Amino acid sequence: MRRRQGRLAAWLLLPCLLLLGASRARASYEEFASLDVGREEEDDENLLDHVLVLQPIDWRDEWEQARGGFRTSEGCFTSGQWYLDHELKVRVPMGDTTYMDLGIRDVNDEESVYGWTQFDVRFPLRYVGLWGIRFRPNFDKSRQDAALMWDHGDFRSPLQVQAAFTIEDIFNKFWAARQTRVGDDREPYVRHPFEPELRVAWRGGGRDLTLHGKWLTPSTKRFETLDRALRRTEKLWGAKGDAVLTHDIGIHTFELAYEEVQAKSYAYYVQDAGDHHVFRRRWRIEGAWLRPVGEHGRIALRYFYQERTQVWRPPISNATLGVIDRMPMIEGWFRGPAQLGVRVGFLRNRVTVVDDGGIPVSTWGTRVETRAFFSLQRRFGRVRVAGIEGIELDKERYPVSFHHDKGFLHIQTTF
Repeated sequence: MRRRQGRLAAWLLLPCLLLLGASRARASYEEFASLDVGREEEDDENLLDHVLVLQPIDWRDEWEQARGGFRTSEGCFTSGQWYLDHELKVRVPMGDTTYMDLGIRDVNDEESVYGWTQFDVRFPLRYVGLWGIRFRPNFDKSRQDAALMWDHGDFRSPLQVQAAFTIEDIFNKFWAARQTRVGDDREPYVRHPFEPELRVAWRGGGRDLTLHGKWLTPSTKRFETLDRALRRTEKLWGAKGDAVLTHDIGIHTFELAYEEVQAKSYAYYVQDAGDHHVFRRRWRIEGAWLRPVGEHGRIALRYFYQERTQVWRPPISNATLGVIDRMPMIEGWFRGPAQLGVRVGFLRNRVTVVDDGGIPVSTWGTRVETRAFFSLQRRFGRVRVAGIEGIELDKERYPVSFHHDKGFLHIQTTF
């Protein structure tokens, strides 16, 4: 009886969620629309910074297994840019087997800016896995998203599959007679975007494999503005994916990871020639070897190879930027006094920059960036805190105070 009541509550809750609003909620359309790998050149040490601003690996299992939690990673990228990545998740039961997941994400990066508030109502169906309905509200009704989800297994299962099919901007000329209020500018879709997403994890026998990918299908949007100079048609598609393979051989652990993101956009203005074509793509591969040292220590050797490409076409520009990063890294962990975890390391990145002139972004050109770093971690009750201090080892073209070279902060709590 309680199971039926939980499922009934899930279906009754959905229309209630459709009435809610949340500020600054954005979905994957904006994630790909804001993608700009050329802008990363404003930070001459962008690969070093992106590696160190990642959440500590040792905290990952605790986060994935928790039903609720908050975590943040942040730090200095340039003298005027502060990276932010906040994430909150809360699970609330609605019956014996039905529950609601609340999720909030907010990312501010020089590569892309996006965020959302989302409500997931999850309910199992016998023999066919865990199903769910997702809603992402927004003050701008036309930008609200909805999705259908399906899961098989969990983090304890040898095989875990998570799938979602998202309808982007669901109320933009979709299930609605009018997309805007009378007299406002309109942005109706000629071709509506969708976003299928799949994550597969396989664990066992000393080997772990995770594959993840999502695709923003090609879309066409028409901007019908009161200002004739802004009337245009825009096209956009994007893709994002990653894969991680971990293999244990005795006390040694080997890792191979791959990550890619790309997007392509066009804008055809009524009163402006050119297609405003911009293509951007970044992909990175990482190889690593790890082994324990003593009872509480660990050492790791890593190597990163990354390529970034951005293409601009008239009237923006008629240029191409290509950047290659090659970066070895060594790091070690050990236990210090006062229950402190200590992490130290060294990175050296050789950056090759090629452009055919006229790129509409600034660049530091071909260069070598070298940095040492140390990190202190400590747990206070249910709160984990880690701070990272970078040490500049190069003679830079700008002032460096006492060899201080960026700082990063990580906080995580689960409940």
